[in-house]
Amino acid sequence: MSINDPQWGNSHRPEEKDPDQVPEQAGTAPVQPDAGRKSAEPQQKSPVESPAGGPQKPAGPPEGPPDLEVLWQQLVHRIRSKIALLLRRDPPAPLSEPVANRVADVATSDAPLGWQALSLQSWLIGVSLLLGAWLMSGFYQVDANQRGVLSRFGVITSTEDPGWHWRWPYPLESVRLVNVTGDRTLEIGAPSAKRQATGMMLTADQNLVGVAYAVVYQVNDPVAYLSRVEAPSDLLAALSETALREAVASQPLSLLQGTLAKPGVETTHTPFLEGVRQQMQLSLDALKTGIQVKAIQIQALRLPGPVLQAVKQAEQAEQAQIRTLRETQAAAGESLIKARKLANRLQEESTGYAQELDVATMRLNAASLKPDLAEAQNQLGALNAAMRQQYPRLFDTYADLVAQTQPASAVAKPKSAAGNGAVAAPTASSWRDPDMMRSRDRVDRPGSGS
Repeated sequence: MSINDPQWGNSHRPEEKDPDQVPEQAGTAPVQPDAGRKSAEPQQKSPVESPAGGPQKPAGPPEGPPDLEVLWQQLVHRIRSKIALLLRRDPPAPLSEPVANRVADVATSDAPLGWQALSLQSWLIGVSLLLGAWLMSGFYQVDANQRGVLSRFGVITSTEDPGWHWRWPYPLESVRLVNVTGDRTLEIGAPSAKRQATGMMLTADQNLVGVAYAVVYQVNDPVAYLSRVEAPSDLLAALSETALREAVASQPLSLLQGTLAKPGVETTHTPFLEGVRQQMQLSLDALKTGIQVKAIQIQALRLPGPVLQAVKQAEQAEQAQIRTLRETQAAAGESLIKARKLANRLQEESTGYAQELDVATMRLNAASLKPDLAEAQNQLGALNAAMRQQYPRLFDTYADLVAQTQPASAVAKPKSAAGNGAVAAPTASSWRDPDMMRSRDRVDRPGSGS
């Protein structure tokens, strides 16, 4: 058997009545095993030989894959025919002759195409599965801290509570989930923030300062938030900068430095920042944005070079003044302790001195012989000398007593401080100066950070 035999590999065709009819050799008629049936059946014609002497290949299905253009034309024609049948209209025009011939050639192929072999029931099952998957995509879940805003053709229709819900799938309906319980933070002016400040602000004491701050807000109306606010961050940045710039213009730089956010210190509810928050909230309520501002936090202050240098010098001077005040207070406390001890000692010595005078007077009065003037003066001098040795503080001057109450370094320290150009210690009359006392209260106040 040769591979050029037209009957090679075609013994399974349905037109072969007897599968036992196998050609013996190329160019000969097949052998008929049953002689009785040979007369009844028409004699098969042998294939026509070619002029060259070889067998001529019979006409068969076209070789190679089917033409995609033919498949597309046939598919479009069938769809139009079915649509016309459903709408009870005239069927579409038949295919053109070249395309029809090519379609006929494809139709005569022994192996039918896959999509052509599908029945109407298979098409319905496929369409049903696609429709079911499309409908299943409408299920969605709303978390406990969220609210779902349902829109139909772009128009907001309702809000959904937490739980499972169903909507018509896209593009009929859509849902947007909005967090209504969590705090959102918008940082402005910080190095790591996405939004930078527009410029410097002028304080009440004519100082330029760059403020880095954060706005903490929350969404309380998701419908208004989605329908009336296109860019919430831009709106909050503009309103916060306006309110903060107006508030900074009425406050000195020292007060702004006291409102900086510090770890463990609550500074978000100071009167200065609370006023900024209230002004922002009034503007947002007038616009009906559904946003609630919870706090304003100043994170950093940036000063120009000359201003920063002057501020540092002022801070150093203030720290030196406060340090001197504390040293003066410590010295005053030590002097007070010494003065109290000296007073107690003077009281004890004065009591003893009075008793000694009474004893000496009684002795003179009890003597039988009265001494003459010279002897009396000698006795009085000896008694005075003994009294001075026994009670020396009673005979000191006021300056000596005051010197005993001063610390050991009270006299030498001002001289050395004056030579070095440092701040001199306040005198006894000025250490209770009101400004010094306010500085002391600010430093000693808990949470001041110094």
